[in-house]
Amino acid sequence: MAEKKSVSMQDIADELGVSKVTVSKALNGKEGVGEALKKKIADLAEKSGYVLPNYGNRKTKKVGIIMSDRFNFGDEGKFYMAMYEKIISELQKASCTSMMISPNRHSLAGDLQTIKSSGIFDGLIFLGILDWEVKKQLDAVNLPKIYVDVYDETHKSDSVVTENIYSCYEITNYLIHQGHTEIGFVGTVGATTSITDRYLGYVRSMLENNITPQDVWNIPDRSQEGEAIPLELPKEMPTAFVCNCDETAFQLVKELTAKGYHIPEDISVAGFDNSIYAQVCSPPLTTVAVDIEEIGKLAARRMIKHMSNPAKKGGGVFRVPGNIIYRESVRNIKREEQKS
Repeated sequence: MAEKKSVSMQDIADELGVSKVTVSKALNGKEGVGEALKKKIADLAEKSGYVLPNYGNRKTKKVGIIMSDRFNFGDEGKFYMAMYEKIISELQKASCTSMMISPNRHSLAGDLQTIKSSGIFDGLIFLGILDWEVKKQLDAVNLPKIYVDVYDETHKSDSVVTENIYSCYEITNYLIHQGHTEIGFVGTVGATTSITDRYLGYVRSMLENNITPQDVWNIPDRSQEGEAIPLELPKEMPTAFVCNCDETAFQLVKELTAKGYHIPEDISVAGFDNSIYAQVCSPPLTTVAVDIEEIGKLAARRMIKHMSNPAKKGGGVFRVPGNIIYRESVRNIKREEQKS
């Protein structure tokens, strides 16, 4: 005989044609549900054998992992899902459970109700950049928080990020050591803290090598809202570009190739992330590999630490070094000159 399936809040909501949030409010005695509907929900729950979880006596810690719904698809989504898998693996080692929530402006009210429900979550981990309104609302939730791949600019919570400045400094140094002195930067400075930090690393390397960065070779790649925009190439080209991410580098290589340039013979291109774009690009990209495993591990450990002492506020920025991956997209001008 088949085992009887347990009844969930969603089952009750579906049968009555109401939202899961409404059912949760009614069964938890919260305001916002009429008495008649509250009774119908309670009666159906009792008849169905639904048992309200006793969150107050829960011994294990539960973490809400918040990620923009736009990362549920595509290659950027694969990047964050790899971080997510490492985070939950590390949480499980500490007997913590987790739940993924992907809020947007339309689902925010219901998601907030879930997140704020007493005792459901002990902490929140934010993966990547959220819609501004969503972030503002979630920032106000009084739970320990860890921000991953983005700074908490209020400095009230810990952030775990790639070491962007030094990593981009190093890859720019590499281009200079290959003989490049005319180097541009592709990325909208100010659009994200990561892009700004990577730009600062590029500028630091240039200045330390007595090279003045040229504004005409700084190419924006997105709007301030994060939407991709066409790359507008300058009339006079440098010999190399540092790109803020591999996806942008991939698009730059396509644009340059379409205009008749050869990579790296005419122009060298370097990326950042070591994502799938770096590998499928032709030629494959020299890039900075983000240490996804270490970032996920550190984020989970910081979360566990804060959940054990929720009264103690964070505010530290924990930077994980990247590693340069050398591929075929960079030309060695010095070696060619020595041979000739």
